[in-house]
Amino acid sequence: MPLAVFVAAWVTYRPDARVTWVIALPFIVLAAMFTMNMDTIHLVAWYGGEELPMRYRFAATWAAREGPILLWAAWMALLSTLLRNPLSGESSETHLMRMRLMNGFSMTLLLVAWILQPFKAAEGQGPGLNELLQTDLMVIHPPLIFLAYSLCLTLTFIAISSMLTNFDGIKDRLIQVARPAFFFATLGIGLGGLWAYLILDWGGYWAWDPVETGSLLPWICLVMLLHLRTRPGKTSNHMWAGIAMACGALALFATMVTRAGGVWAVSVHTFVVNSSGTPPTDVFGRMMVILSDVSGIEVMVYLIGIIQLVGLFLASRLGFEFSKYWLFLLPFIAVLGVIGGGDVLDGFYPTILVIIALGPFVEAGIRSLPEGHDWIWFAIPGVMVVLRFIHGMVLFELLSLLFAFGLIFEKDRFKAWGWATAGVTLFLAASWSGMLEIWICAIGMTAFISPWFFAEESEGKFSFKERKYQQRIALWTPVVAVGLYLVLTLVILMSSIDSIQFAAHELYGAPFIAAMMIALTMWSMRDKPQRVFMLMLSIPLILVAAWYFGDSLGYDSTDILGASLSRGQIGMVVLLPALLAVPATISLIKENTGKKPISMLAHLIHLGLVLMIIGHVMSTTIIDRGTYSHSVTLIKNEKVEWEGYEFEFIEVVTKTDGLEVGDGYLGAEINVYEDGELIETVEPGVTRFDDKSRSEVDRISLWHGDIVLIMDGTQARSLMEGSDLVRIMVYDLPGIHLVWGGWTLMLLSSLAIWLNRGEPTH
Repeated sequence: MPLAVFVAAWVTYRPDARVTWVIALPFIVLAAMFTMNMDTIHLVAWYGGEELPMRYRFAATWAAREGPILLWAAWMALLSTLLRNPLSGESSETHLMRMRLMNGFSMTLLLVAWILQPFKAAEGQGPGLNELLQTDLMVIHPPLIFLAYSLCLTLTFIAISSMLTNFDGIKDRLIQVARPAFFFATLGIGLGGLWAYLILDWGGYWAWDPVETGSLLPWICLVMLLHLRTRPGKTSNHMWAGIAMACGALALFATMVTRAGGVWAVSVHTFVVNSSGTPPTDVFGRMMVILSDVSGIEVMVYLIGIIQLVGLFLASRLGFEFSKYWLFLLPFIAVLGVIGGGDVLDGFYPTILVIIALGPFVEAGIRSLPEGHDWIWFAIPGVMVVLRFIHGMVLFELLSLLFAFGLIFEKDRFKAWGWATAGVTLFLAASWSGMLEIWICAIGMTAFISPWFFAEESEGKFSFKERKYQQRIALWTPVVAVGLYLVLTLVILMSSIDSIQFAAHELYGAPFIAAMMIALTMWSMRDKPQRVFMLMLSIPLILVAAWYFGDSLGYDSTDILGASLSRGQIGMVVLLPALLAVPATISLIKENTGKKPISMLAHLIHLGLVLMIIGHVMSTTIIDRGTYSHSVTLIKNEKVEWEGYEFEFIEVVTKTDGLEVGDGYLGAEINVYEDGELIETVEPGVTRFDDKSRSEVDRISLWHGDIVLIMDGTQARSLMEGSDLVRIMVYDLPGIHLVWGGWTLMLLSSLAIWLNRGEPTH
């Protein structure tokens, strides 16, 4: 570790690709220790095991806190080596700063890992590798996620270095890195969903678990970044930099969600944390509880890193100089941890931490005072500060201040409707999710729309019938709707510390997803403005159809999901626009075939996304996994009917020898019939790991989707004693093939775009 830290410090001062690989050495050594089962090391003794297959020993490297941090540092070292040459349009000064930032972050990660002592001597044997990690997908899913996060941080460092030195060519540089980032993020998240589908007893691939939701946030931000080049009008360099910095901030946030034990304790991913925390009831308050834990430095590095990125962006928007020494804040905190221990920040008043992290903005603001300001505009962020003393949500206040300052720092504030819309959506989401009281949200929304109360009447007249306005709407939607959906998802996630809010995500996200589908259809008809106008007029008909016919989707579509709305009605709001978008997107693919390869591949990605959304509605939105209607009790050698199928419990299957993992296996062999014909024999079961167990899900693939069968592990003892009853959960998931087909299409198309050697800004 000392050698790797020394090299990281050296290449931060003087970048040298010839020795940067040493930063990856601690991870390589730790992984080797796990694969060779060197149980004299604490982590290996605690999470490894000689009985594990070799690939699972390797996967055990990221079973605890230390391994993933070293893995992340290794990925950053690899990217620093691969991107050692100047990027498109990158000056020598900009290139040097980017390399220093990349290597400096690697050094910070190594220092954080050093605090946790990954190579300390063993003190007895541990519980072994978590049973949920003993799967092939867990060998590749976590590394891919951290590679995607590393690319997101690289985007951030490109943005910061450009912002502080030279903006020239920033768009080309960001797109050059954003394309592989999007590919690996799509691959990593999809494999995580596949793991949940095959291993967990969810009966599906997505359940808005906090960790999987957190991983979705940087992916959404990457989508925004890649669509900035298509929006009408010139996108400012500050906006390119801001979205890129948001990608890195959200990657840090997603990691913080995973690592902050006791904050998002409802997550099934809590096996990667080892702390416990309860109230306070807000995210930031619980973060402060973690400060007293040895892992507190790690979580605080992520949190302060996020806040500092906000401060850097606002300082650059303010337009005044600030010291570059603020960039040493994260490694400085990590050094404090090495010297004083993981709880060195315990006792710091939260406001002091926030002010320190916002240092660049505070300094730039002080320097701007002699120049004078139109101080009346500062009433908007002032309202956000006052509201913070009422609701007490520090992170929420930071978000509201980000949007408020973004609004007032625009040259033409009355045209800064994007910032205002983001602020309104922020408070709407807080109200919908129950995070804040309605009257507080009403004040916040009023503050964001207040500038337009005083705006003069515009001379130009907007018309939905005019082609140019229709095209602007279609091109703006991927950025605006996706951005607002990102804000919504983030706020709901912040309010999900005590319970997963599946209904809120599905219900409130539906209009934004529908808007994106409608925009695709509008763009396919852009040369026929009258048809586009008729499409826009017909949007209310979608709501009418959803209200009256949503329940006809079948399955659990009649179940109430939110307020008085059923699952089917919410699903129909998304499904109808998505069905319209299928032929529209295919027509765009044909239009660009043989002409614009990048555009054609981009529309193939859109088609994959549309198919995924249709599959998600059918296999997730309208399926209620919390109802007993999916529970089926079977009597041995008797057929039991459920939803048009018949299930016949044949026999109990037990195994203790020849298992790759686990101590024993118990399964139920079941024949499944449709219209009296045997369609397949399945075997849902349970694998025992000492005093724990893991469901072994089985499924039947049919043309319309999958039938998933899960055995209730609580009845294992009675089955072993010869019981003739077995209870299973059955989920019929129509359209699930569209999810995996759409995901594959997105992967292949994004890979083709990334590997394309043409102009990166096409």
